Amino acid sequence: MLKYYSDDNLKHIKKAKDYKELLTIAITVLNVMLCQYPLTPITMVCGPISTGGAGSRSRNLEVFNRAIDRLSAGGLFVFSQMPFEDDMERIYKSDPSLQGLRLLEEFYLPIFETRFIELLCFLPGWTDSIGATWEHQQAERLSIPRIYLSEYYISDL
Repeated sequence: MLKYYSDDNLKHIKKAKDYKELLTIAITVLNVMLCQYPLTPITMVCGPISTGGAGSRSRNLEVFNRAIDRLSAGGLFVFSQMPFEDDMERIYKSDPSLQGLRLLEEFYLPIFETRFIELLCFLPGWTDSIGATWEHQQAERLSIPRIYLSEYYISDL
């Protein structure tokens, strides 16, 4: 679902120096999605990327992409955070002060609190992920509906 990302969005992601800059781009993309389909709820996938899951970050990203594609093919309107992933990791590793929960608190929390995301889809194994567990806690706190996906969404068929 990268059709909502302009070339400028993708260039700015690569140049971002912190999570707040990434957040600004994400909000821009979410606004585009909302403007194009104002009555369609936006969904986001949650699950293991750097901890837990398929055993490696690259394999976890493949699983995420597969789930996003299958959910989209099934009719859900999915915000893909995949264009941010490499640069989130770059920023995370650039400075110890940007580690810990800062990514979650400075990027994902504002997205959740703005209510752009109306449904969170949790991949199998999400409980083994620090980030996905945190996202689940925020979803409960903010009363964002959640569904728990079956193995179909991650299997390599």
